[in-house]
Amino acid sequence: MKGFRMGDVWGGLSASALVLPQAMAFGITLWSPYTHDPAAAAMSGLVAAACLCVISGLFRGTQGLVAAPTGPTLVLLAGAIAALAGTGLSGDALVTATLLTVAMAGLFQMLIGGLKLGHLIKFIPYPVVSGFMTGSAILMIMSQSGAVLGDEAPLTMHQGAWIPMATAAITLASMVWLPRWIRKVPGTVLGLVIGTLSFHLFSFLQLIPMPASWVVGSLPGISELRFGFHMQGLGQLPWLLMAGSALALAVLASLDTLLTAVVADVSTGSRHQARRELMGQGAGHMLSALAGGMAGAGTTGATLVAIQSGGRVWAGLVTGIGMLLLILFMGPVAAILPISVFAGIILHVAVFGMLDKDIPRWIRSPQARIDGAIALIVTAVTVFYDLMLAVGLGVALAAIEFIRAQVQSAVIQRRWNIGDRSSLRRRPKKECKCLARHPDAIVGYDLKGTLFFGTTDHLFDTIADDLKKATYIILDMRRVTQVDLTAVRLIEHMYGILRQRNGELVLAHAPKSMGLVKREGHRHERLVPYHENVHLRTFPDSDRALEYAESCLLSDQCEMKVAHGEKLALDESELMTLFDEEEKKILHVFFEVKTFAAGDYLFRSGEHGEELFVILAGEVEVLLPYGGKKKLRLATFGPGMTVGEVAFLEPGPRTADGRVTMDCEVAIFRHKALKKLCSEHSELGMRLLMRLGHNISENLRMADAELRRLAS
Repeated sequence: MKGFRMGDVWGGLSASALVLPQAMAFGITLWSPYTHDPAAAAMSGLVAAACLCVISGLFRGTQGLVAAPTGPTLVLLAGAIAALAGTGLSGDALVTATLLTVAMAGLFQMLIGGLKLGHLIKFIPYPVVSGFMTGSAILMIMSQSGAVLGDEAPLTMHQGAWIPMATAAITLASMVWLPRWIRKVPGTVLGLVIGTLSFHLFSFLQLIPMPASWVVGSLPGISELRFGFHMQGLGQLPWLLMAGSALALAVLASLDTLLTAVVADVSTGSRHQARRELMGQGAGHMLSALAGGMAGAGTTGATLVAIQSGGRVWAGLVTGIGMLLLILFMGPVAAILPISVFAGIILHVAVFGMLDKDIPRWIRSPQARIDGAIALIVTAVTVFYDLMLAVGLGVALAAIEFIRAQVQSAVIQRRWNIGDRSSLRRRPKKECKCLARHPDAIVGYDLKGTLFFGTTDHLFDTIADDLKKATYIILDMRRVTQVDLTAVRLIEHMYGILRQRNGELVLAHAPKSMGLVKREGHRHERLVPYHENVHLRTFPDSDRALEYAESCLLSDQCEMKVAHGEKLALDESELMTLFDEEEKKILHVFFEVKTFAAGDYLFRSGEHGEELFVILAGEVEVLLPYGGKKKLRLATFGPGMTVGEVAFLEPGPRTADGRVTMDCEVAIFRHKALKKLCSEHSELGMRLLMRLGHNISENLRMADAELRRLAS
């Protein structure tokens, strides 16, 4: 066999020794209320362990994983048997219905694996799993009362009725304390040996014969196993109830197995294949049902023992073969094994392996109190009503709690206005002064999380005051993960409120789920039609949205027409505003006028530059290349603005790209001309340099403000 190693043999044998008593204990616990044949009941657990290990071992979905009957599957299957018995089934009909339920669970588990639905099972919240496991543990403890008290035998305490209780206690104590000193032997094996010896010692000292019902009895051969299908009366079985129980059992077994597979991955450094593992487990369940076995799943304890003993790829198969050999050859040995010993093993599994002792701590913690309450509710419903109803109720409660947390979480990350930030478009001073007089006319909200029916009211209440005062509201949805129809209708409503006041609602980074349909213009403005009369203007980022709102505000409030296609004379530019007419005439001589088409570059990053550009018409954006072909927009310059000051004052490599986005005309002032100006008109040259220094300082302030905004 490919990948076989001796460690698989030792790991498989060690796991077999651990699984043996536990599988027998689970089989006896499952069938004890319905049969008086503990040997056949114990055989049912052993058969399940052998079938699951052999088949899942052949599928090799998880390195080192060992499958066997487990506490959760035991409790659920016991509940299914009780429900079937409640319909009037008994005897062979009850056994047949139970085995068919296990077979259908195997089929469902194969479908879960084949359809790659295993990852969906992992979404069951941990408090639900914790409550379910704790409730199952309580049920397992309660189910052992008969085995511990020996109440089926008409004995008094003086006649030896204390022996089962003492044996269970010694078994439990041996499993708890002895592994601290005897580390190489599994605690389950120690408990089995010490408990059995104690039972027979007590029986010998009592000097009276013990009831036969207190021991397992000789295991039947495979051919003599009475748990099997009986084909008569299949049509009268409650198939709908059986199918529901089978589906629940398949989901539970899959969850238990996948959790164990994760533990195995951590120990082996490998990665399990959920699809293959679940299909193997499903096939193992179908074989177990045909052979008269019960249900099971990946078991963490045996898996860790197999891995620590060197088991890897074939450890599960070797464990299954070991279980088959034990079934064939240990029949006479089972005749001396006390049922109370297996009760002690069950109590140990329930108390130390399934009871979640963190639940009281969750209840005391304000942060985890709701999770603790969910776990307690699931525990109570599991114990007093129905296991699968408890899981369903727990998932529903967890979902409600998630929605409540989402509703209470803030969807607004930050509010800002144009007093806090401005767009990357460089504007003349008169436009900047106008915008400064109306700081609350443009308001922006950075949103985050999910906009759905639970958070829309909170969003509307927060924005309500700005809807009455602001002219333009920008919703930045870059961090919004989902938008439902209720939120869309709310956005429509806000749009309508602003339109009544001649304002406008603008979106940035609108998610695709909102129904973007087309792109318009070089600015990538997009329209989102929700209803016939609602056309929201959207932009790919908040800066372009802010630039649009600023231009509209300048036109509406300040009566300044911001026309990107118009041409300005050189004397009307920001650079020339401080000079008189005579000085302007002198400066004109040093400028050279050129035209560029959209898509051209005034300059590129890394190229040598010494020119100063004054834009007379069109538009230029400055881009910072990064990460290969990516570029970050730093600023946009329109008519009257100046770009390229740093290289003009100190010629050298450009640090960014200057790309023309609209056909433009520029006046170019070269560094050589600056030297000539300074030599011929030193005072005028000095004033020009001071003017450029002022521009650079303004750009640095704006860059600093943008960095602070990004950092916040």
